[in-house]
Parts: sequence; structure tokens; C-alpha cells
Amino acid sequence: MDQIRFNQSFDKRSLETQLIALEQKLKKKADFKLLSDYGLHFVQAGKVKEALVIFEKLAELYPNEYSIIANLGTTYELSGQNEKALETIRKGIEINPNSHGGSEWIHVKILEAKIALAKDPNYLNNHSVLNLSSKQKQSKKTFDQLYIQLQERFPFSPKEANPIMADLFVNLGDYYFETISFEHAKAFYQLAQIYYKSDRKDIIKKIEQARKLREDYATKSMSGTPSGGVIIEKIQGVPYQNYVFNPPGSDYSIDWSKVETNPEKLLSYLGIETEKVKSETKTEKVASKERTSKPKKKSDNSMLWIGLTLVLLIISIFTYFKAKKKKH
Repeated sequence: MDQIRFNQSFDKRSLETQLIALEQKLKKKADFKLLSDYGLHFVQAGKVKEALVIFEKLAELYPNEYSIIANLGTTYELSGQNEKALETIRKGIEINPNSHGGSEWIHVKILEAKIALAKDPNYLNNHSVLNLSSKQKQSKKTFDQLYIQLQERFPFSPKEANPIMADLFVNLGDYYFETISFEHAKAFYQLAQIYYKSDRKDIIKKIEQARKLREDYATKSMSGTPSGGVIIEKIQGVPYQNYVFNPPGSDYSIDWSKVETNPEKLLSYLGIETEKVKSETKTEKVASKERTSKPKKKSDNSMLWIGLTLVLLIISIFTYFKAKKKKH
């Protein structure tokens, strides 16, 4: 139980150090995997827009590299492009179905629920995110996979109303309630109710049921004791806060002046040009051509005026001598 924890944030001090180190490595070695790691740290540091430029280009060049496709899917989701995220995560599963402990099917279900909620805000009133079968509800493998996904999503899911995260924690709580510990299950229900601000009535009932069981087991009769009496045993409550942590460095503010944030420049370390760079280069070439052609045009105009002046002068001289000849 002590190993279960959900980090609210990332170690930003560590992210800064790793980003700086990765850029130095990229300057020495043009390795797309280094740039992919850089993009992932961008995502963790909140630079989603910049990471998207990197992952879209890398996915175009390395379409069968699982880590790139998976990171692109996550980045699409964090940028609010859930349809693209769903398509990309499904592609990632085709490439590597066993990644993340085989838990990416849960990621697919989450994205499907997000898309459904965008169309119908009341979708989860009559549906569950995972829609687990009876067999899945009793499967340790299913809930190991759910735990993996919750751990990965938690730092990206701040303490605010989030019906999808609330629903997933209810699923986790139900499994613990039936198989491991009703007291720990209550903590997961409270994460759904308090941390993710769910007002679902079924969660309130589940919490009350867990508390009732704690009262029922507060004392228990023990046979075989010398006096045949009763031993008082206090069942300790488990606050949901016990599961929520902030890693060292989570309050640190990254000094972005020390970190390269231009995705085009980062891609250039691998000799990769984006459409933006190509467009800017083309525009600059056109502008340069115009700049070099303008003086030429000016020179051409000057020669034209000189020529016209000479012609007029010749005509004037000719007319003068012709008139003078007639006079004599």
C-alpha cells in the first residue's frame, strides 16, 4: 500500500537540467531519439505547442517508431485535439500492443469518453469511461493497468472538476473495496469526490458504506482468549492525501532563458526543416531577389532617359541646320 502514490506535478528543476543536457547532446549527435526525449520533457514542462511541432515532424519521418507516435498522441490530447489523439494512440497500439503494461486500451477509452462528453456533457450520467465487464472488474491485471494509466495522467490533471478522472478512481476504489481494503477504497472514492470535485450520489454512498464497515469492524470477538472477552481493535482511517505527493522541485520555475525553446532550431540539429522554415526561406529568397533587381530597374530607367534626351538633342540640331539652310 505504501508504494501507491500519485504525483501532482513533475520535478521542474530536473526537467530544466535534462533539457539543457539534451540540447548539448543533440549538437554533438543528430539522434532523433534524443529529440523525442526533448519533446517529452517539453510536454512535462508545459511547452505543449512546441512539443507538437517536434513530434509531428518526427512522426512524419519515423511513422513506425512507437515512442514518437505515443508521445504525439498524448501531445494532441493535451492540446485539445482528441480525435487526432485517438487515431494516433490506436496506431501506437498497433505498433506495440504491450507498451505501458498493455494498458493503452484504457487511454483509448478515455479519449472516446472525452469525445462523447464534448457532444453530450451528460454522457457519464449513464455511462462509465471503461464500461468494464464482470470479469474485468475482478481482474487484478485490469486494475494494475488502470493504476499505470492513473499514475501517468495524474500530473497532467490538476485538482479541479474532472468527471473522467473521478470515474476512473471510482473504478479503482471498487476493486479495492471488493478485494483488498475498504478503507483504502474509501480514499480512492474521496479522490474522486474531493480532489476531482465529483458530486455523484453513488460516490457518497460508497464512502458511507466504507465508513460503516469500519465501525462494524472496530471491535471483534476473539475466541480462545483466556477470559473469552473482547479485544478492541481500531481500524485506522486512510486519508486520501496519503496518496497525493509533490516531488522535490515541483515548485521550481524553469529559467527558459537557459533552455532552447524554438522547435525549428531543435529540428535543425537533425538537418530537418519544417514547412514554416521552408516558407520563411522562400519568402526571404523572393525578398532578396527583389532587392537585387530594384537597382537594376533604376539603372535601366536612367539609360532610357539618357537615350531619349540624346534623340531629342539630335532632332533639335537637325531641325536647326535644316531651317538655317532654307533661309540661305
